[in-house]
Order: sequence, then structure tokens, then C-alpha cells
Amino acid sequence: MSELRSLGQNIWKKPLFRLLLAVACAAVAGITVAHAFIGSVSMVSGTSMIPTYEPGTWVYTAPISTPLERGDIVVIDDGNKDKECAIKRLVGLPGDVVHIKHGYVFINRKMLIEPYLPKRVYTFPTKLPGVFVLGNDQYFVLGDNRGGSADSRAYGPIDRKQIKRRIPVPEDSARAYFSPHILPAYEAILPPRPVHKLES
Repeated sequence: MSELRSLGQNIWKKPLFRLLLAVACAAVAGITVAHAFIGSVSMVSGTSMIPTYEPGTWVYTAPISTPLERGDIVVIDDGNKDKECAIKRLVGLPGDVVHIKHGYVFINRKMLIEPYLPKRVYTFPTKLPGVFVLGNDQYFVLGDNRGGSADSRAYGPIDRKQIKRRIPVPEDSARAYFSPHILPAYEAILPPRPVHKLES
């Protein structure tokens, strides 16, 4: 035991060993900081963002340093324990009322035009009814592969804390915009909120 201690002290006294140890520690710290504050590269494994991202595509993900905007592509924790994260597109922002009707997405009764979707691709409700009222810290996300994406139509709005990173897109990328078409008021009626019976 004393021989091992003596050997360790002799190694520690060597400047080259201390230099290599310092370089290794700096490298680990640098990688950790870069991942948290600069960005990282990840591979797309699912099909929910086809055709924007095919499976096997490598994407750069960056920390969120500016306000989130409609149309941003983000990395989220969707609560699925089988996979690490999911990539989705932000469609609804805090305070919005999202209607999915007639194959289109309406935000606050205005039809959202999504030029990044292929022609004749429509959006329909899946597991939940097609009306969502977003809270002050909630977002509505959809995959671009509307027929093959598990998204807010299935699990509802997500909280801001579930949005982990953003995938930067080129400045000239197609962004969603509103058309002049407005959902008629009688079609935009919100479903009644459940009223819980009081115990007497």
C-alpha cells in the first residue's frame, strides 16, 4: 500500500502528468459548457418531421436565447419514456386558442397557412378534441408529418420547461402566416369546461 502511495506521489510530482490532467479536465469542462451554452449536433431518428427532416438527418440544436416564435422548430421532452427527446414545430403560443377544423389549423379563429407542409397535407385531430386553449406558459406543437406524428393533438399543449433547445433555420426559410380566412364564430365555440360536482 505504501509503495502505491509512493508511486502516486512520484507521478503527481511530474509536471507532464499534471499538465495532461489539467488538459483532460479542461476538455471535459469545455465539452459540458459547449453543450449547455453553445449547441450540439443530434441525429433525427423518427419520422414525425418528414419532409423537413428525414430520419438519419444530422441537425444543429442551440440553446434558446431569444423569445420563441410561431414556426420555430424545437427539441422537446414530450413525456415519452422510450426516447430521449422529440423534434416538433411550434404552432400555438401562450394565450392562443387553437382550433383544428376542416383540415386546417386556426389560431384565434385565423387560418394558419403553413408553406413548409407539402401540398394536399391536412391537419386533423387525433386523440383529443380539436380545440385547445393555451395557458400563459403553454405551447402547441405539431410534427410536419401530420399523418404520422404524435404531438399536441395527442398529448395536449406542452409547458415552456419541456422545450429544451431550438433548431436554427435559415433566414429565408418558409414561415407560417395568417390568411384572411377567419373561422366563423359559431364554429369557434369553445367546448364547455367540466364542472365538478360538489360533495354535500
